[in-house]
Amino acid sequence: MTTKARPDRAQQLLLRGFLKRESKPAASALKFSIALGTFNAFLMIAGAYLLAKIVHEVMFDAAGLNDVSYLLWALGGIILARGIFLALSQRLSAHAARNIKSSMRANLLEKITRLGPAFTEQKGHGAMLNTLHDGVEALHDYYANYLPSVAYSALIPLAILVVIFPTDWQAGLIFLFTAPLIPFFMILVGHKAEQLNQARWQQLAVLGNYFFDRVRGLTQLKLFNATKRELTQIAKISDDFRHATLSVLKIAFLSSFALEFLATISVALVAVIIGFRLFFGTLDFATGFVVLLLAPEFYLPLRKLGNHYHARLEGISAAGDMLEILQTPESSSSEPKKTAPSGFTCLTNNPAITLKKLNFTYPDSNEGLHDVSLCLPATGMVAFVGASGAGKSTLFDCLLGFHPQVIPHVNVNNLPLCENDIPSWQQGIAWIPQQPTLFYTTIKENILLAKPNATMEEVKRAAQQAGALDFIELLPSGFDTLLGEQGEGLSGGQKQRIALARAFLKQAPILMLDEPTAHLDSATEFSVQHAINEYAKSHLVLVIAHRLNTLKQASNIVLLDNGRIVQQGDYQSLSQQDGPFKALLTSDMHEVENE
Repeated sequence: MTTKARPDRAQQLLLRGFLKRESKPAASALKFSIALGTFNAFLMIAGAYLLAKIVHEVMFDAAGLNDVSYLLWALGGIILARGIFLALSQRLSAHAARNIKSSMRANLLEKITRLGPAFTEQKGHGAMLNTLHDGVEALHDYYANYLPSVAYSALIPLAILVVIFPTDWQAGLIFLFTAPLIPFFMILVGHKAEQLNQARWQQLAVLGNYFFDRVRGLTQLKLFNATKRELTQIAKISDDFRHATLSVLKIAFLSSFALEFLATISVALVAVIIGFRLFFGTLDFATGFVVLLLAPEFYLPLRKLGNHYHARLEGISAAGDMLEILQTPESSSSEPKKTAPSGFTCLTNNPAITLKKLNFTYPDSNEGLHDVSLCLPATGMVAFVGASGAGKSTLFDCLLGFHPQVIPHVNVNNLPLCENDIPSWQQGIAWIPQQPTLFYTTIKENILLAKPNATMEEVKRAAQQAGALDFIELLPSGFDTLLGEQGEGLSGGQKQRIALARAFLKQAPILMLDEPTAHLDSATEFSVQHAINEYAKSHLVLVIAHRLNTLKQASNIVLLDNGRIVQQGDYQSLSQQDGPFKALLTSDMHEVENE
C-alpha cells in the first residue's frame, strides 16, 4: 500500500494558508469567540485576587461574614460571568466551525460537479466520500478548538505574567522558563505523529475505495461465491488501518503524558518555592496564594493546546485532499480555453449536431477515442454498438460534457461549443444509465427531479409513457410511496421505468440511454420500446445497444472498435454485408437476443 510522503515545510505553509482562507466566512465569529475567552481569563485573574483577599482577611484579620460579604458577592458574580462567557465562547466557535464546514463542503461539491464523473472515477468514490464527510468533519476541531487554543496559549499566559511579575518576580521567572518546554515537547512528539497520521489518512482513503467497490459489486461476489475471500481481504485492510490508528493514539497518549507531567512538575516547583518563602517569611500569604491559584491556570492553555494539537494534524491531513480537489484544473486541454461566447444558448428541438475529429485518451493510456467524426440526425434513434472497451461509454461521456477539453469538437447548428456552454448543453439532454439513480424520497419527487414545476397530470403522462403508471397506482401510497436508497423496494425493471418516466417528463431535445430495456420483461419491453420510438419521432435518441431488438428499432447504427468508427448504417444493410457488424452479430449479439 502506498502512502503520500509527509508534507514538507512549503506544503504545510500552503495548507495552513488554505485553511486560513477558508475560515473567512466565519472569521468574525471566531475572533469574537477568542475575545470572549480572553476576557474570561481576565475575570479568572480577578477572581483569584478576590479569593486570596477573602481568605487572607478571614484567616489573618479575623474578618466575619458581614465584612467579606461584598467580596463574596463580587466573586459569585465573576464566577457566573465566567460561566456565561465560557458557554458563549464555545458556542460561537462551534457555530463558526459549522459555517466553515458548510462552506467548504459546498465548494467541494460544486468543484466535483464541474470536474464531472471522470474525476470521481479516477480518485475513487470511497476516497471522495471520505474527503467530503470525514475530511470536512475533521476541520471542526481544528477551527472550534485548535485555533482558539493557539490564541489562548499566547494571550492568557502573557496576561498572567504581566500580573505576576510586579507582585512576585521569582514565580514569574519560573513561569517564563518552564512555559516554552510544553510547546517544545508538543512539537517534538507531534512531528512523529504527523507522519503516522498522514499515512493513516491515506489508508482510510484506500479502505473507503475498496469497501465501496465491493459493496457495488456485491451481487457479482455472491454469484461467484467470492464473498468470504473479499471479507478476509477487507478484514486485513481494516486491521492495517486499526494498527495505523493505534500508532497515532500511542503518540497522542505519550504527548499528553509528557505535557501533563511537565505542567504538574512546574506547578509543584512553584508550590514548593512559595512554601519555603512563606515559611521563612519572605513572602506574604495573599501574594503566595494568588500565585498558587494562577499557576495551574498559567499552564492550562498550553496543556489544552497540546491536547488539540492532534486536531491540527487531522485538519492538515484532510486539507491536503481538499486542496488537491479545488486546485484540479477543469480542463487538461492543450488548446487555449475558449471563454468568449460561442453563440450557443440552449438546445432546441431538431438540432443539427456534428462531431469533428474528436480525440480523447485516458491519462497514461492509449485507450479512448481516435478521430471520431459523426453527423447526428435531427430526429430518430441512433444506436452505438461495439465490443466491451470499444469506446461507447467514453463517447457518451464526451457528449455529456464530462470531458470539457473535447467539447469544442461538438458543433450545434454549425457552431462549435465552448466549455462555458456545457451547463446549457447539459440542460438539453436527458441521460439514463443502465443502473439509474433513485433517491430516498417519494416516487413523485424522483420523477419531478427532471422538471420540478411539472403538474401531476404531466407526471402521470410521463409514467404512462414509460410503462410505470400501472404498477405505481397499485402501490398503497401510489406516487407518494417512499423509496429506499437507490430505489430499495422496487425491482430492477421498475427502477428503470421510473428513470424513463423522469426522462420523458423533461422532454429534452436529446435522450441518451444505456440499453433502456435491459431489465424489463417482454410485455413491458414492448411498451417501453414503443414509447422510445414515439419519442424519437420528434427528438434525437442516442442509445448504447446490447440487445438485438434495440438495433432493429434504430434508424442508424454506429459500430465502434478500439475508439474508432468502423462502420455505420441501418440494420438491414449492415446485417447483410460482410464486415465487423455482421461478425459481431454472429459472435455476440445472438447471446443477448433472448435476454
